[in-house]
Amino acid sequence: MKIVLHILSLSALLILLARCSGREPSYSATAAAFEAPGILEASDAAGIIPFFEEDYVAPEPYRLREQKLTSQKMVLSAFPESTENYFRETTPERDAFYFPKADIKDKELVRTVQLRNNYAALFNRVLHSYEWFERMSLMPSMDDDDEDDEQATTTKQDTLNWIRTVRPWVSKPVLERAFPDEDVRALAEMLLKAYDSFDGDDSDDSPFGRAMARYTDALSDLPELVSEEEKDHFEEEFWDWYDKEKAFPGIDEIIKLHLNDAEDNEFTDEQIENMRRAVEAEKDIDRRTILALEYVKFDSWNGALLLGEILESRIYTKYLLEAWISWRANVQMNYSPSSFSVIANNYYDLVRSICLDTMVRHCLQTEDKNTECLIENMIFCEIIHRMGSLLGNSSLATLADLDYGEFIHPRLLEKE
Repeated sequence: MKIVLHILSLSALLILLARCSGREPSYSATAAAFEAPGILEASDAAGIIPFFEEDYVAPEPYRLREQKLTSQKMVLSAFPESTENYFRETTPERDAFYFPKADIKDKELVRTVQLRNNYAALFNRVLHSYEWFERMSLMPSMDDDDEDDEQATTTKQDTLNWIRTVRPWVSKPVLERAFPDEDVRALAEMLLKAYDSFDGDDSDDSPFGRAMARYTDALSDLPELVSEEEKDHFEEEFWDWYDKEKAFPGIDEIIKLHLNDAEDNEFTDEQIENMRRAVEAEKDIDRRTILALEYVKFDSWNGALLLGEILESRIYTKYLLEAWISWRANVQMNYSPSSFSVIANNYYDLVRSICLDTMVRHCLQTEDKNTECLIENMIFCEIIHRMGSLLGNSSLATLADLDYGEFIHPRLLEKE
């Protein structure tokens, strides 16, 4: 099936951030793609960033809130140890949807965010299962007892028998809560029913192919969150609004370290530990998030935990979308980097909903149109995909993008 065409139609709004930097969206950025001027040594950074200095004394840590949902214990629970469960998520489908809390104001903005997010979330649940189908169709036959026939692949019936156990199922009560609009709920039910009858034919003219096309085409009929004029304005002022150097003078120099392929061992363990302590001690949410986004590039394991605390804090920062993308990619690559492994998209989307709630509440108080554009980007930020090859998932490409292009000010990406 030419399913990628339907994916593109649903994720078209992801161009917002790419347009801001004058680049096309990239999912395979490498260090060689950018030639940032000047290589910064660790000793140079120490003269600019206090926590790189030898005599740095870290302040007392400041906790944003008790960390539960993004704690290491919770993350581990999202990845079952048994290999027979690699294609099963431990979090239910309802976690993929955004349900406004009872205390939030019932305004058009809230209803539009819920509708658009849940519309995309349902599509993603079907797509996630479809990618399982693709992987299983490449595996050795489950019924083949001939040890000499190493090239045997699954039969069509093998794959269909297996996929019936992992088809997305969304209960009627969850669908009714997720889609208060009856017409949109009917579209959701249509797509689920079409995939429930999926017989392995994924061509454009198949029942499944037509259902996917019909569902994605209906996106243009949904209420808009931001207008074209607002998107244009967002593009024009984005980098002035998002500029991290203004909030954290000197952060550009740390960003350059990764643009120039600096090795982590150029810094002592003490310097990296001081950087972690600086994140934990920072009370300003913008500065804390900016620094955590760079620290995670030095220490993916502990950095993901620090980013998770920020996401779970429900404290607004304009860098929330980037923090969620980085947190998700680092968690995935630390705990389940293979294409044949758990990709806990329901769990990730539960945290996505927390971020949406934080941004929605901010917008209700401030009417911040820039953040409304970021909400649109978060809604249509694609789930983590299993790559076309047998190994790896899209988190690897995401981490490369974050290191060498995405969310980095264009002034740092100028070629020599």
